[in-house]
Amino acid sequence: MRIGLFDSGVGGLTVMAACKRLLPRASFVYYDDAEHAPYGDKSDEEIISAADGCVRALVSAGCDAIVIACNTATAVAVRRLRESCGVPVLGLEPAVAPALRRERGRVLLLATPATARHKTYPPRVIVGVERTLASDVERAYGCPSALRALARRVLSSYSGYCAVVTGCSHYAHLAPYMPCRVYDGADGVARRLLSICKGTAE
Repeated sequence: MRIGLFDSGVGGLTVMAACKRLLPRASFVYYDDAEHAPYGDKSDEEIISAADGCVRALVSAGCDAIVIACNTATAVAVRRLRESCGVPVLGLEPAVAPALRRERGRVLLLATPATARHKTYPPRVIVGVERTLASDVERAYGCPSALRALARRVLSSYSGYCAVVTGCSHYAHLAPYMPCRVYDGADGVARRLLSICKGTAE
């Protein structure tokens, strides 16, 4: 089975890694939509257009299922893409529910402006809207000291939380440098993908 994934840069690589762990025999195609990066500060129309172009390219490449490895594109475009695409389309959701089940205190959700405006969350969730963080991570990618400094700077802007939820796949690259539990949606979307693949094989 050939799985297509897309994001506006390196963020979705963490999602692809989670999918590969559960589906080691599948073939993966990753579409890095650097031309339209970052998605998080764009209008809904721009995000939908960019996401649609990625899906069309992956379907043309023979992909049997598509993973939107981007929280922003999921929040804005997943319904539209599912309606127009002839293969299963899975979206990446912030792991807010698992975090709230496990943690007793408040959790910090780091999100792009587009993701934040499309979702509402329970009172125990502190929503931190980050306008440039995805681009900052893109520039720091591959440099541990830069990522560590970026994680420190971002978290210093917030207080009163006991765990972090990444609401953008780019932010998952900061998880190793955060001094608290970090939740992201990569494992969840990988499990849903595994379920779909098993159903297709039966």
